[in-house]
Amino acid sequence: MQRDLAIFPNTPQIQCLFNPSTIHPMTAFVARSCYKYNQLQRNKQQRIVIQQIPQKQRPKEKRAISLPRTLQAIKKQQFESLRRSSHQKDQTLSLVFSDFKQEDLILSNIDKFYNMQHKLQTSNDDLVEERKANLNEIKRSTSKIKNVIENDKTKTILQNILGGMQQKVDEVAHENHMRIMGMQIKSFKLQEQQSIRSKAWSQEKERESSKSFVEKRDFHTRSVQKKRHQSPQNKNKNVSQQTIKTNQNFRFSLTDYSSLSREQLFQMKLLSYHYLIFIVSTQSNFYVQPSEYVIDLKFKVGKGNNSLLIKELFKSRWWWNLNQDAENKELNFIWTQIKVPQYMNLQEWSKESFITRQKSLSQTSIDFKKQKRKQSPKSNKQIQKFGTYHDPLQKLILVQDLNELKSMDKSIQNFIQYVEKKELKIIDNVNKIHNHIERNYHLGNKKAMFHNMKKYYELTKQELFLHLPITFHVSGIKDKQYQQFMDYYKQKKGNNIWIVKPGEFTNRGNGIIVCQSLAEINKIVSKKQIHPNGKPFTYLIQKYIEKPFLYNKRKFDIRCYFLITQLNSIIRAYWYEEGYIRTSSEEFDIKDVSNQYVHLTNDAIQKYSEAYGKYENGNKLSFAEFQRYLDKWHSNEHLNFYKDLYPQLKIITLNAIKSVYHKIEPYKRNYNFEIFGLDFMIDEKFQPYLIEINTNPCLELSSPLLGRIIPAMVENAFRLSIDTLIPPPEQSQWPPNKKHLLFYDNMLENNRFQLIFDEREDGQELKVLYSNQLNDDQIDEMDEEEEEYQSDVD
Repeated sequence: MQRDLAIFPNTPQIQCLFNPSTIHPMTAFVARSCYKYNQLQRNKQQRIVIQQIPQKQRPKEKRAISLPRTLQAIKKQQFESLRRSSHQKDQTLSLVFSDFKQEDLILSNIDKFYNMQHKLQTSNDDLVEERKANLNEIKRSTSKIKNVIENDKTKTILQNILGGMQQKVDEVAHENHMRIMGMQIKSFKLQEQQSIRSKAWSQEKERESSKSFVEKRDFHTRSVQKKRHQSPQNKNKNVSQQTIKTNQNFRFSLTDYSSLSREQLFQMKLLSYHYLIFIVSTQSNFYVQPSEYVIDLKFKVGKGNNSLLIKELFKSRWWWNLNQDAENKELNFIWTQIKVPQYMNLQEWSKESFITRQKSLSQTSIDFKKQKRKQSPKSNKQIQKFGTYHDPLQKLILVQDLNELKSMDKSIQNFIQYVEKKELKIIDNVNKIHNHIERNYHLGNKKAMFHNMKKYYELTKQELFLHLPITFHVSGIKDKQYQQFMDYYKQKKGNNIWIVKPGEFTNRGNGIIVCQSLAEINKIVSKKQIHPNGKPFTYLIQKYIEKPFLYNKRKFDIRCYFLITQLNSIIRAYWYEEGYIRTSSEEFDIKDVSNQYVHLTNDAIQKYSEAYGKYENGNKLSFAEFQRYLDKWHSNEHLNFYKDLYPQLKIITLNAIKSVYHKIEPYKRNYNFEIFGLDFMIDEKFQPYLIEINTNPCLELSSPLLGRIIPAMVENAFRLSIDTLIPPPEQSQWPPNKKHLLFYDNMLENNRFQLIFDEREDGQELKVLYSNQLNDDQIDEMDEEEEEYQSDVD
């Protein structure tokens, strides 16, 4: 096939009626005409001497050569003649053959060879049997060539082809058909060829797929494909101007959209993008219509923590302009490791803050109690948040909005009609967006997280230390909490190992010390240290998990992510469905507490170990790899990460978010979001514990696994926050050289964030719960900031 294409590069593609895959027009002919030559070439032992064709230079000279060489020279002449005559126009077929005089010359030489062979057979008895088989082959070859030439009908067809004409079998019933060497062939346009190739590919995939996969195939997709084939005139319509009904959520595939042009496919993708934005924004009671003109948008990215990744993700958002030298007043978005209060002061405030709304809590409490009586004991809310999803829309919206949003037609006009019908807020322009929420330290600060979760578990009558390790927050040896710790320490038997953590200004494992004696703890806590802001140091004394669940005899923790958005004064939180395992570099040994490479799994510490990356690339492990380990080495225990452990991680995270809902945004700054990182550990009983929450999780791509997870996670977060507030422009504003930057994936199918908290649904309950607990501690008055972290490569 490749050799044929090299000989005839300018011949158009054709399609065999009995074969769905495309073939080169000359492939069948060359294969048939060269069949005899190929057969003889395989048997190199049989060689026959024949008379050479006389040449002009030596008219009477005769030379004996073998039959294969003679046939090779003849076919070479045919190939050269075909190559010269292979230039054609579109949708025409031209086959060039040797002149009839040359064919007569070939036949005459074959006859001469037959006569000479007859003489050789009479003179050489030893070669009689050997020559008989060869003679029969030549007879059959000669008869076939003569029959082709003597056939008047076939000769007429070949002459028409030689003149560059198309001989149709039946102009009425067989349009665009012709017969070549006994084969019925049809010419196709390029668009039709692509459609046929796509059908063949789809049929092949269906043959390879299992029955279960075929049964799950979406019925709506097949109906759309059927309608498209029945009405091909619809292909030329402008996709953005018509009502598009796909199989629920814009599932794109080669077979469904192979006939669409690049412009039509771009319009479909852009509309899918706007649909995702519409879904997310209407859940926060607002909508931003795509701009009909390009706005000058400026953003800035701070140093460290893989700022190159953020800049790279913004390259696909060409309507944003990077400006590192612009002032805060000129910027529309900033990405920094720590929040910038000066920038936040430029943002809009909600007219009604959380503190002001507490005045009406008495009436709200009465209404809430009435509503709670009507609800069934087993609410569907828990099933929605922690169950499986058959529809990706369920990840992003409330149950009561699902059916209406799912059944609506996808178009910008319908989006606007829905917003007007629901009386939602239409936002023309968003001026300021920040990647931090106002009081994020209530989650990111270790002592703040402990106190907030402790209060929430007390109010909801849950056991805190089932989800957190036993913890004491102390400010010195004279603190009451320290005395409670001393009493617990004395009662505890066995290995009394504890971890002492700084209560403030710490991240990436800095300042964490593992202690195995009371004297070590006393020495640390008795130090009187003052922070630069004038406040004294405090400490968290936390019980060390002495019997952790191990991976290949090494300690590990689990890194997960969640996103909080503050859009249009409504707080929502999303759980990211994918995380990873961080392993230590050395085997676990409870007796050696001084070795950080055994006990602390932070990547900022482990990367300095000589064994870093020895067992896993970058000391990272996916959830699927961890489950394979459980299946192999803990098969008798029947441990399942996704069923036994994963839902508990989400429940603990939700409790942490609920514990700070009334504190993180007291004045409701309108447009902010933040990505948080969570660290979990599990003990030998497969029980998870929340260790800490990071407001500035590391985004370094230190392994191929992180190179897959982290960019996708940040990209998903941008779609639910920045793109929702400032969507991509309308399709007419996209320059031709920017259309390739549009995300070529399914926005809803590939969204990995899952809604677990919505202020509209969960806020009333929490307002009643905390109605008498405002400002119950001094954490609100802290001026908390994390230290700046500089990455190695900026």
